[in-house]
Amino acid sequence: MRVIIASIGSLILLAITAFCIFGFMATYEPDETLEYMAFRIGYAVIGLGCLAGVVALITRCIRK
Repeated sequence: MRVIIASIGSLILLAITAFCIFGFMATYEPDETLEYMAFRIGYAVIGLGCLAGVVALITRCIRK
């Protein structure tokens, strides 16, 4: 049962990570202003946080 929950949680977090990757890439369009830096930082923090969550779920599932 834990494997199923970890798999579903990982898929959800990976979907959020994919969204953050595309959002991060979209902030590099030609209009360079300072306000896009906040979006870049936000997408990076959320994406890396979700990747850390996936790693935590997988390691917790493997250990038990």
